[in-house]
Amino acid sequence: MSNTLNQAALKQYVNQFTSKVLSDFYSRKSVISGPELLKLTPLKQVNLGIVSRLFDQWKADANAFRSPYFDFENAEVKKALENFMNTVSQHIAVNREGLEPLLTESTQEALTLLFDPEAYFDGKLRAMPDFAFTQEQAQRLVRYTHIHSGVAKSMALRLTDNGSDFVYANHALRWLTEAVNNGSALDPKETYVQQFSEVVELDPRKIVKSTEVPEKPAPEVPAEKKEKSFFDSILTEPAPPAPRTMPEPATVASPQILRNTDSAIPAPSGPMRTTTAVNDSLNNRFKVEIPKAAEGNTYGNVPVKVESIAKSIPLGQRFMFVSQLFKGNPDAFEEAIRELDRAANFEEAHDMIVYKFASIYRWNTESEAINDLLAIVKRKFS
Repeated sequence: MSNTLNQAALKQYVNQFTSKVLSDFYSRKSVISGPELLKLTPLKQVNLGIVSRLFDQWKADANAFRSPYFDFENAEVKKALENFMNTVSQHIAVNREGLEPLLTESTQEALTLLFDPEAYFDGKLRAMPDFAFTQEQAQRLVRYTHIHSGVAKSMALRLTDNGSDFVYANHALRWLTEAVNNGSALDPKETYVQQFSEVVELDPRKIVKSTEVPEKPAPEVPAEKKEKSFFDSILTEPAPPAPRTMPEPATVASPQILRNTDSAIPAPSGPMRTTTAVNDSLNNRFKVEIPKAAEGNTYGNVPVKVESIAKSIPLGQRFMFVSQLFKGNPDAFEEAIRELDRAANFEEAHDMIVYKFASIYRWNTESEAINDLLAIVKRKFS
């Protein structure tokens, strides 16, 4: 959820917009067809959002036909099912009750994309299956993005240039930062504001939170004392950090994690972005760094190679991993370990930890549990 938008004002506008569109259309007809959906509102982004949701439902309905009692991989069956579903897709008919939630979600999503593209694309990337940005996902993002389409095209091009079938979402978030910071990838907002206003008057000042910080009255000072300027005050050296109470181990480099005071996924009641926070890139907000594999005993002096990561974790350590790394969810732990066991080499397993699990579960890489897990993984591929 965007932390730069007034959610109450956004919801109010979305409800007014949805009600007006539905009333206008269904005063003339009882159902809407596919071609009519593409012209339902002046906003192509809203119309595409509805079509995208119908596409997901269409695929889900096709999968619902599958049964363990019949051979759905048979060529004749596959062809017949494909023809049937294609025919169904040509006969879309949605009544008002069915369209209302689709239109509501699509309108809110379009407004978020317009006024806070970072939050919009961030949500899309984090919702992708297996936390992976694939070629298929990239093409779909391009197909269903009209507002700020340059951002979607830029990320799709970066994936193609990368030469990989997919990257973990953390990689794509870095590309997102670069695309958003590049002004040429973003569209002017005025045109879309006018299109929304054709249905219901849209005042961006009511939806976008102000980032201005109110000025405090200057304290009274003696006439002979020269007051420090605002620009001088922000350059004042910060106080040195308190000394560490425990010494760092000599043989292990101190792992660091770049953080931001905001949560990686902003909560509805989170702090308002200020002008200084806007300059923090998504790269810094979401980057997770984990100690790289080193030679020798960096991750523990355990020379014995293991055939299975899952079978080499003692019961007590298993409880620690579940509790400290997987938020008490044993199923999530088991699935993650299975993925690590299927890795082709240590580099692939290490990337899973760095770019997938560490971000999903918000790991503190200074914890002992992280080093213990890396030690076991290294034994599998040593």
